[in-house]
Amino acid sequence: MAFVDYVPGMTKGATGRNVALGVAYVLLLPVLSTLAFLWAPWYVGTNYNGVARELASAPGISPEGGLRTAAVVFVYLIVISLGPRIVGWALGI
Repeated sequence: MAFVDYVPGMTKGATGRNVALGVAYVLLLPVLSTLAFLWAPWYVGTNYNGVARELASAPGISPEGGLRTAAVVFVYLIVISLGPRIVGWALGI
């Protein structure tokens, strides 16, 4: 699969559109990363582009996706984003 198959909105053969979309994604990166708590579970839960199949080796993620898989991804995001703060608080740093 080509890179454009993985990026939402991009199409093969539309170089100008893909470049403009790439620039828009970079400019919207702060907003998109904040919304990761919504779109990452959605993509994995719906198995968008087979992403659930690729992540199925992680505990709790089903290769078919689903609501339970989306909830597990949401919990993973919480742990990844708040983990360093919790450890710092526990160590008194």
